[in-house]
Amino acid sequence: MLRMNSVFFAFVLLSTFIFSSSFAQSSSKIQNTSQDTQNASSAVSKQTGSNQNNAIAMLFGEPITLADITPDQDTMSKIRKQAPDNVTQLVTQMRAINLANQIIEGVLSDYASTHNIEVDSDLVEAFKQKFGSEYEKNNQKVAAKKDAQQENNELKESVSAEDITSIDEIALTQVERWQIEKHLYKTYGGAVIFEQSNPSMPVEAYLALMKEYANKGKFKVLDEALAERFWEAFEPPYEFVIAPEDVNFNQPWWR
Repeated sequence: MLRMNSVFFAFVLLSTFIFSSSFAQSSSKIQNTSQDTQNASSAVSKQTGSNQNNAIAMLFGEPITLADITPDQDTMSKIRKQAPDNVTQLVTQMRAINLANQIIEGVLSDYASTHNIEVDSDLVEAFKQKFGSEYEKNNQKVAAKKDAQQENNELKESVSAEDITSIDEIALTQVERWQIEKHLYKTYGGAVIFEQSNPSMPVEAYLALMKEYANKGKFKVLDEALAERFWEAFEPPYEFVIAPEDVNFNQPWWR
């Protein structure tokens, strides 16, 4: 629907420009242009319909296809080299992770916007002060590895600019996620678990939020196997549950 509206809006703008321009061509050319635009609109409509038919999930009315969650060629190449006997299993797992990430990021972005959650700049600076030197050391190692790769073509693993992590970007992401999770816990409560990447993850609050969005039709995983993998990540039993009296969202975990 969004794509069709965009095409229709583009067609209206194009028609308005043609009829109002002093450099407009003959009426036959205008009709041809209009017909071409309608044909393009029809093609996009068919493509959208095709994507929806091939969708393994829907997120805010937009289809997510298998191609959208399949690892890129570089990643696939590394998997084949490093784990040739487990390619199918690893690709299946990565698809499930990529799908979950797309849905979670979409839902959290909408949740933050709905509840006017804005990134706290003071917390961003605190994160950068805490971990800035650590990330800088890591980036220096990555840069050195890249230099060595350029000098020695026999090195198997190349390093791209994407491997250089930005402390600013990481700080913004971590702070925003923590602020959202603080709001989630305040709203839904429930069990909080310890994870290496997230010492205070309000997992049951996530489950409540995802169910709420799913029940409202804002997303749906159509593929049964992927749906099972998606939901089981949020459902009990949980490991490393933090005692309720020890849960504290008054301060972020890095302070």
